[in-house]
Amino acid sequence: ARVKDPAAQKAGSLTVHTRWAPCSKNKVLVKVLKEIFQRGGSYVRISNITKYGRKRDWLMGKLRFQTLREKVAEEIRLKILNQELTPGMRIIEQELSDELGVSRGPIREALRQLEQEGMIEYTRNIGCSVREVTRQDVYETYLLRSSYEILAVRLFDAQFTDEEIARMEEAVELMKSLTIENYSNVVAYGCMLHAVIIEKAGLARLTKAWCDLEYGEIFSCNAGYTDKMSVIKRQYPIHKELVEVIKTRDVEKICKAISEHYMLTVKRLETDRKGVQAEKQDGQ
Repeated sequence: ARVKDPAAQKAGSLTVHTRWAPCSKNKVLVKVLKEIFQRGGSYVRISNITKYGRKRDWLMGKLRFQTLREKVAEEIRLKILNQELTPGMRIIEQELSDELGVSRGPIREALRQLEQEGMIEYTRNIGCSVREVTRQDVYETYLLRSSYEILAVRLFDAQFTDEEIARMEEAVELMKSLTIENYSNVVAYGCMLHAVIIEKAGLARLTKAWCDLEYGEIFSCNAGYTDKMSVIKRQYPIHKELVEVIKTRDVEKICKAISEHYMLTVKRLETDRKGVQAEKQDGQ
């Protein structure tokens, strides 16, 4: 498999990772490598890794240690995010096995992981299906995520460097390029921005706890009654507003803005729910 080495980009050269050759028949890995190559070896910083989007850190060490189960779980998450797998839809192990080119063992392991994350549910004598996302699911994950980020901000007293703010602004600018075709990047770009906040604290366990809740972003995108374009249009303005507050380096203002940023989605879901109920009543 051939991928661009970020350090060699300016020279326009390619680095050949021969140890990956035996894995070339793995369809998931081949798909990933093709994407890296087609993007010209583009990458973001190690601190901006996200499991759900296409804009990842491709400093190659990280990908080498991703297990087959993790790669399969990621593919299923993307299918849920892109609404290829919708709430209530049954997940057929053999179909996934054929599509991804892996045995059913890693498929089962990935499904167990996603069940623990709350993205799918297992019903006896029926199997696995995509779980319906509730307002409570989004509220709990966003409450925890915002609390972790607020803790991080207080720990380093909101002393963001100009370079860190520039990285957040880069993520915001990328949101302008979002389309239906690259919808999976909705989660990726949001995580790029928020990762700068959480990792600034330099606490590995705090970062891990925050990363373990990244599936909450998929919850928020698939909850409620809005379509993909509605989700896309919201991304730039709400994140632009957050970054503008972060630029003040005022701890209290930033903590308040982070909380409001996350709870805005929860309030929107409640408004959508009431709107649908009202439409049903009018129809009767």
